[in-house]
Amino acid sequence: MKKLCCLVLLVVCCLPVLSQTFSLMADSIRKYRGVPGLVYAVFDADKVIDIGATGVREFRKKDSIRITDRFYIGTNSTAFTTYLAARLAEQGKIVWSAPIVKVLPEVNGKTMKLYHTVTFRQLLSQRAGIRPYTEQHDLKSLPLFTGSRTEQRKAFAIQVMKQPPLLIVDSSQTVYSVGGTVTAAAMMEKVTARAWEDLVTQYIGKPLNIAIKFGLPRLTDSLQPSGHLDVNGMLQPERVSPTMAAIVPAIDINISLKDYVIFMQDMLKALQHKKSNVSTGGATQLLSSFPGQSMGWENEVWKNLHMLHSLGKSASFSSYTMIIKEKNIGIIVLCNSGTVSGKSAVLNFGRMLRDYYCQP
Repeated sequence: MKKLCCLVLLVVCCLPVLSQTFSLMADSIRKYRGVPGLVYAVFDADKVIDIGATGVREFRKKDSIRITDRFYIGTNSTAFTTYLAARLAEQGKIVWSAPIVKVLPEVNGKTMKLYHTVTFRQLLSQRAGIRPYTEQHDLKSLPLFTGSRTEQRKAFAIQVMKQPPLLIVDSSQTVYSVGGTVTAAAMMEKVTARAWEDLVTQYIGKPLNIAIKFGLPRLTDSLQPSGHLDVNGMLQPERVSPTMAAIVPAIDINISLKDYVIFMQDMLKALQHKKSNVSTGGATQLLSSFPGQSMGWENEVWKNLHMLHSLGKSASFSSYTMIIKEKNIGIIVLCNSGTVSGKSAVLNFGRMLRDYYCQP
């Protein structure tokens, strides 16, 4: 017993030193990769184990970044859309096997018929064959959508389903598609008669008591971090402008690190069969119902552990989130650069944290 007490005391005393070590490592990676700012957190279902921030809100300025700052999470917004889908499915408002044409009969006669039997589940698991629409040149080729947010998303869904599929529908291959995610969001909007943004607030924000916002952080608060792009080999702050309403459900959430942790902890609680906003079955459906890529998450076996992860991409921010189920550990790394170096920074540091905290 005396030896055990000494060991516990040693671990407790070492925790501040360990946290400081990872803070220095984060700063080293940030500088090496040329990233303005970086924040990170390691947590389990009930508590934050380590959290830190390094760098600045804007390149070549001295305004330090903070863990309370808001970050744009780009394509990781899809994880919130799939979480919303699980909540609606749990309440019986929509079923995973619902085909597009049954929920959105207005697509009949306006789109390719091969998409009509594509299901809600296939859309969210990126197995619908719909083209990605992740590049600016693809989006620029679209017509100008008008009307309400829900009307624009329905019009966008119809437009993308006029195009031949990129892959065979429901093949074992997947491709992340803004078009597919938005089509699923349009289905949720139809069955609830509410806009996706309002549903996110109702089913995620309020129950978890977190502030989920939409658009680039500086769009509504000039004190928030600026995202950064690579312009002719030089790092440049982004030009802040609203996102096309039609594609918001796939790419447009901004959130603070602390609130992002709470969202992820709810998934961990569900996996641990603890009281949670989403059910254990719902969380499992999202994270690992399909091999390789499920609903908003990639999954793989790493050193005999199930690793569930997602790299959030955007032009000016990068994010990396991870859950190691058996270890009851979650990791988030966010940075205000959407460059190749920004994506490398969040991946590199996220995996370093994983290697330490999730040792077999």
